[in-house]
Amino acid sequence: MTIEVQGQLATTNGTTLYYERAGAGETLVLVHGGGGDRRHWDEQFGELARHFDVLRYDLRGFGKSSNPIEDAPYRHEDDLHELMVLLGVSRAHFAGFSLGSQIVVDAYTLYPELFKSIVALGPYVSGYSSPAAEHLFSAFGRCGKTFQKSGAQGAAEDFVNIPAFNPEHIHDGVKKRVMQIAGEYSWWWATHRDPMVSVTPVATTKLDAIDVPVLTVTAEYDATVCREVADLMQQRIASHTGVDVAGASHFMLLEKPVEVNASIREFLYKLRA
Repeated sequence: MTIEVQGQLATTNGTTLYYERAGAGETLVLVHGGGGDRRHWDEQFGELARHFDVLRYDLRGFGKSSNPIEDAPYRHEDDLHELMVLLGVSRAHFAGFSLGSQIVVDAYTLYPELFKSIVALGPYVSGYSSPAAEHLFSAFGRCGKTFQKSGAQGAAEDFVNIPAFNPEHIHDGVKKRVMQIAGEYSWWWATHRDPMVSVTPVATTKLDAIDVPVLTVTAEYDATVCREVADLMQQRIASHTGVDVAGASHFMLLEKPVEVNASIREFLYKLRA
């Protein structure tokens, strides 16, 4: 089966977002993680498009989308909502990886009417704090400082070797791929004042109100904070399912695509029953 991919630019909410769309059926929106772009989903996009209408896009400041403008406040969640409106998507399933999971959950708190379900891979939610979370965020901040001194390739190397990601367990080929994607990231925020506005109230205060089915996917060697957040979501969300991918790191999407794709596909198929 040949998958036809539509790659286009959408001007909405004061910015230009690059997106790709393929497949047919219920819409599944894929939101990528930090230090990268839509290519985090390379191993999922085509396969899932055999079963769903799949949409992936680059966040503002990432990939082929426009960078933010200093002194022009924005929220990724509003960008996502306005992209859905522009494309005529009234309801969809949303899957977010890492940073993308935070954006998806925060978008739910603002626009619940858009959501059929949530899939959070290597999850994080806004407002969550722990020593493991602070450790990861501090390390990511140091990547920005490396970018200022050594450019994107130096920042990319630091990024993939963040201790919280357990780099000793990242498969060599995947490490190279993650470094390639991160090396092509703009790291715009490292040299500019990012006017991004955080969603309030934070998601940790609203998890109990999530009333759509939620799947969390963690990896055996995932960042500790991601496993903590998955546990929190399991405790607080009534309709929650959890999956743990054996032998994978935080970058499970690229390391264990068969297992990840099956987890997403089976979760969404059960919702049809």
